[in-house]
Amino acid sequence: MIRIGVFSKPLDNWTSGSGQHLNEILTHALDINDREGRFEFTFIHYRESGNPIYARVRELIIPRNPLLAAFILRREGFDLLHYGPLTIFAPIWFVRAKRMATIHGAEQLLNPQLYGWLEMTHERMVVPFYARQMDAIVTVSETSKRYFTEHFGVESARVTVCYNGLSPAYRTLSAEERCAAKGPAIDEPYILHLSRFSERKNPWTMLEAFARLRRTDPRAKDFKLVCAGKGWEGEAVRARARELGLADAYMAPGFIDRETSVALMNGARAFLFPSLAEGFGMPNLEAMACSCPVVTTRVFAIPEIVGDAAIILDDPLDADAMSGALARACFDGALRERLITAGLRRLPLFSWDESAGKLLGVYGMLTMGDSSSNPSAVR
Repeated sequence: MIRIGVFSKPLDNWTSGSGQHLNEILTHALDINDREGRFEFTFIHYRESGNPIYARVRELIIPRNPLLAAFILRREGFDLLHYGPLTIFAPIWFVRAKRMATIHGAEQLLNPQLYGWLEMTHERMVVPFYARQMDAIVTVSETSKRYFTEHFGVESARVTVCYNGLSPAYRTLSAEERCAAKGPAIDEPYILHLSRFSERKNPWTMLEAFARLRRTDPRAKDFKLVCAGKGWEGEAVRARARELGLADAYMAPGFIDRETSVALMNGARAFLFPSLAEGFGMPNLEAMACSCPVVTTRVFAIPEIVGDAAIILDDPLDADAMSGALARACFDGALRERLITAGLRRLPLFSWDESAGKLLGVYGMLTMGDSSSNPSAVR
């Protein structure tokens, strides 16, 4: 049987964005493989994890020293190694196996001012060089694929797009389900943002735009801005909210689970996601599935993912334009209906089963030269 080694460090924190992606696509890939029996999987990481997915595969703990790790991997005799994330510590040298990697996007390269020189040196020099050593790359958008082809020098034929899928948990709730939902007590109406706090999520423009909306539109005077996710409860954000007169209008419940995020998206008047760079922008898609109108930005892969189902801002730093877009998303009934309908119509494009099938197709092509079981595996 063909032996596949998957670097699974993101699975150790499977609530993060990259961790959720890997957990979902590998869960569905294992389900398919259980039926077809083509591959024998080993998940490779650095320490034991509580993620239950490890009970389904062989587990291999390796040292962090990449040379020692490479020696172990060479001795294991894998047919294919699937790396992720691709860093200078990835043990890619001296192994006999075919090599591939998952790279989500190029956020650091698009916003170098937000990162330190050491990280930028790594992203500018190491990641592109390592990417060119791979026999295949998997990414999550056509936008990322074009970027890796044009800027990393990776051949287009070696890059496969596997969209993120959408969990069925993200859906439009009935009135009864909303009433029964657990979570923080938030009085409507409110505008919602969901992410792990970072400068890349454009927090200061978002706060300024919401403050302008409240000042200039009487219909929004009682609105709240709810920023959920780790880091939004920090003092720097709260201090800026106070400066803008939002002390009682800004809410930061911290990290929330999936059930709570579904409930909050269903209750929000609009979902605001003004990121400065995204390889995919999963929260936009999740909000669309919950029938919540989305306001987002025209950066990197976001327009590809949301299509015509969101209000897209050309300049993510234009607080006036963002404030106006929020007013339309919240109060223009016809526009709200159009966005909600378009969002729900777009959801079938994003299937974990389809993406997992493509991933297995890449495994088959690299190890057996066979992609016939999935003709769209490489595009």
